Amino acid sequence: MPDDVPLLTEEVEAAFRDRSVTSLPWIQQAAAVLDARRTPMTAEEIETFLAGLTTHREKLGSRNRPGPSDLFLKDEEGRLTLNPVAPGLVVMRRAVRGLPPAVLVQRDQPTAWEKRCLVRRVGPEPDAEARRNAETEEIARTARRAVLRVVPSAADPHAVAVLDVGRRSIQTFLGRDVAKLAGLLERFDVIAGLHIRDTLRALGFDADRCQVVDLEPPRKSRRLNRAGRTLQITPELLIAGTTRIRRPLGEPERVARYLSEGDDWRLARRIESDVKALHALYRYGVLHGAVRLRWGFVDEMLATDWALPGDVSLHQQLKSAYEKDAVVDLVVGVAPGWADPWWQARRVRIVDVRFPEVVMTRNERGEKLPVATHEIQAIRPAPEDTEPWASHRIRARSRL
Repeated sequence: MPDDVPLLTEEVEAAFRDRSVTSLPWIQQAAAVLDARRTPMTAEEIETFLAGLTTHREKLGSRNRPGPSDLFLKDEEGRLTLNPVAPGLVVMRRAVRGLPPAVLVQRDQPTAWEKRCLVRRVGPEPDAEARRNAETEEIARTARRAVLRVVPSAADPHAVAVLDVGRRSIQTFLGRDVAKLAGLLERFDVIAGLHIRDTLRALGFDADRCQVVDLEPPRKSRRLNRAGRTLQITPELLIAGTTRIRRPLGEPERVARYLSEGDDWRLARRIESDVKALHALYRYGVLHGAVRLRWGFVDEMLATDWALPGDVSLHQQLKSAYEKDAVVDLVVGVAPGWADPWWQARRVRIVDVRFPEVVMTRNERGEKLPVATHEIQAIRPAPEDTEPWASHRIRARSRL
């Protein structure tokens, strides 16, 4: 069934009844119920409905109540309805319809005694699901990805900057050299950019040969008040709000002047800076499954579906670090720089994960510091050959 077709009540009941659906956040569970029932409901009513289907799932609580989300609209009485034009709607339907075939939870989870007996009889059972997950993550990790910045427009590419994510390199194509791009792009599995399908069509490249990610804002506008005042959501606004990069894209008038005057040096510098900003936006969207809209009193997350199956989310990485008591590097606030992405990283240990914030310690004294998860720009396991509590910022300054 196509992903743009609303869920049926029977589909939702079949997907959840006596099932383990811990992989679905409560927000997506609630959206599935509203999609199927097509009637306003309070969060508590949705929770009651879901509780009657299965207990093996993320439940409604004080830490995961439905806050600002593009999936929901809330009326004056606090009841939720589904936003029919929400970008995350297709992602939710795909997640629900992509659940594995129904198996009773009781049958799918044998008792510890049964597991020990089975191990004694036939030896340890291979963890097929873990193996499949590892294979999927490896495919995503090794996928060749590119981010493109095209000027003056997607349909009229006179200059193109190509950022190779894996190799951390940027190539610029100007004038006649743009014709060489179609052959270069064949080596990539994922190509991202603004109005990227129009760009690939103009370059003579078959977009069906790879995964295409359009970095245009998931929503075009946002209503600000009851009087109908709206905020137009531009790529520049979304990039700045998500990455805190000031002036992320070049002014069209200045770029047009560079083109008309043949100022290749300034033009190349400008679009190379642009493509770095687009890469920071793409990286954040893959990590969080959303990007951040900030303007005045507005501060909310807009869902994206840019991640590949197997891309490890921020939630998964934080949870893994907490469970393993591992030290990680976090970049918080402004997006990582291009030359050295980790020089401002905080080396921390995760002591609690309670979205929408995480609690960490930064030193051996164990002083706890809460950080909002939407402020995290990048995360990685701390390299094994470094001191456990070393600070990139301190080391860098000590060399000055």
